Amino acid sequence: MFKPQQLAVLVPLACASLARANDTPQFRGDEVVVTATRQPQAISKTLSDVTVITREEIDNSSVSTLPQLLARQPGMEVVSSGGVGSPTSVFMRGTNSNHVVVLVDGVRIVSATLPSTTALANIPLSVVERVEILRGNSSSLYGADAIGGVIQIFTRQGSGKPRFNFNVGVGDHGMVKVGGGVDGKVDNTAFSLQLSQQTTDGISATNKDNTFSYNPDRDGYRNLAYSANLTQTLATGHDLSFRAFQSFGKVGYDASAFNLKEDLQRMRQTGLSLESRNAFTSNWTSTLRYSRSVDRQESWTGGDMVNRNSLFQTSQNDWLWQNDLKTALGSFLLGADYTQQRVDSQGELTTTERHNTAFFGGYSGEFGQHLLQANVRHDQDEQFGGKTTGVLGYGYRLTDSLTARASFGTAFKAPTFDDLYYPDDGYYSGNPNLKPETSRNSELALSYHAGATKASVTAFHNSIDNLITYVTDPVTYHGTMMNVNKATITGVTLAASSSWGNWDLSGSATYQDPKDDTKHLLLLRRSRAFGQLAAGYDWGKLTTGIEWSASAKRRDYDFSNYKDVWLGGYSLTNLYANYRLSKTWTATARVTNLFERRYTTAYGYNTQGLGGFIGVNYQGE
Repeated sequence: MFKPQQLAVLVPLACASLARANDTPQFRGDEVVVTATRQPQAISKTLSDVTVITREEIDNSSVSTLPQLLARQPGMEVVSSGGVGSPTSVFMRGTNSNHVVVLVDGVRIVSATLPSTTALANIPLSVVERVEILRGNSSSLYGADAIGGVIQIFTRQGSGKPRFNFNVGVGDHGMVKVGGGVDGKVDNTAFSLQLSQQTTDGISATNKDNTFSYNPDRDGYRNLAYSANLTQTLATGHDLSFRAFQSFGKVGYDASAFNLKEDLQRMRQTGLSLESRNAFTSNWTSTLRYSRSVDRQESWTGGDMVNRNSLFQTSQNDWLWQNDLKTALGSFLLGADYTQQRVDSQGELTTTERHNTAFFGGYSGEFGQHLLQANVRHDQDEQFGGKTTGVLGYGYRLTDSLTARASFGTAFKAPTFDDLYYPDDGYYSGNPNLKPETSRNSELALSYHAGATKASVTAFHNSIDNLITYVTDPVTYHGTMMNVNKATITGVTLAASSSWGNWDLSGSATYQDPKDDTKHLLLLRRSRAFGQLAAGYDWGKLTTGIEWSASAKRRDYDFSNYKDVWLGGYSLTNLYANYRLSKTWTATARVTNLFERRYTTAYGYNTQGLGGFIGVNYQGE
């Protein structure tokens, strides 16, 4: 069994290469991040806790899904209700899973009804170029729901001469993955088209602990996805872009132990945008964008594939005008955002539409050894009125490589349509008087960045008020949603990575106390300590690596017997190997859960045992 004290070995191991920080021949330059300020910025100058995951890092890892990739990142816990493709929750720094905003190429993919979480498991890695993670309160940049942070996924873009890519592989439980595409630039036209398909027979989603839902069948998964990007340069500094992303998923699940026939959930995520980016002067760039997103999740139970059991669909239209201004004093951000949301559900909601108007501004500056960042945003929502949020950050360069920083920010989460307007069915009804959840987050950090070596320690304190929770009348047993809970999350995350000769090393450890202040208990499915360690070695044509992750015990709830339960701590070991057959062909092999640890991240739900995958990738020159 894993013990939290074992995490203490992560940081010394991950930082062992710091003594050799000058020996970094694999240094690729300072990474640029967009999500932290909505403007391109060198990651060494950001005043936020951010992570950038490149396509190369995805390829040189043991992961095969987006949730697996996120679970390897500092401060991130991932909970799955079954095998590949099952509903997945991401807890960032101990906040709720619906406290994280998910963007695909700048377009927000969101569910504004139950379950109010984005189907991250339905976004295939094969279409992803990079992922940026912004931790901490971010409503001053992205509006509602960004209490925990933001995950932004960038699909593959076109540059350089046209080239094709292709991948195919097979794995455990009947997994087959096929993908491919073409990208490049011809004259003033950049383009990319990527396709992906995945199938697996899967595992049983539930186990015997789930008294009401246990069904020992295999719950398979099917996914088909594409991304398309087209950018036309009309003149120097003037680009017109069209982007499209769509993913179709079908996954089995277990709804009832009393009917052992097939239960099925279908998912569809869509993101479309048309953007005009114009550099009117060397100091002023204006961006106009219209985007539309759809998140649709529907289910059938008991083998009845005709009569649908549930439907949750959110359609969102968004109009954005953003202005980036560069001056001798720093970079300024000014913009406006108008959003329309419409929901459809199996139950007849009393209200199905809402709109929000927002104005935002920001500033980033550098004065000698001093770094400054300030952002403010006002959202005017027709349901609950106005909400103003902000963030203020300050950094001081102790040396060229070492920076100390501090920040304070506020954020909020909007109630869902079901929370507000679900009709009274005799057992439950929505509460139109709900207020938004609010948050205040402060953090202190010390970061080191020299060549390919990075290390940081970040302490955070997040206080969340008006948490929305389900409340039942003890006499009538009638339930509704109320603003009654309060949570306080304090913690510290240590992270480091470095290239040392032929070695690539990384590791992180998070110690936190995510506490429900109302019940004086640990928040569900979140641990007090977790971390990971990875090491890769380049032998020439062959690259091999090992990844280790661990988590302490967590509190969960047995909904079948109405009692608290504790999930045991665990550790997992994964292996991977990539062999370069030629300049364009690479063979890959992965082994997950090498020692076949038995563990669960949600009470009553299974997780993957020992698994394997082999495949080949082609990347044209």
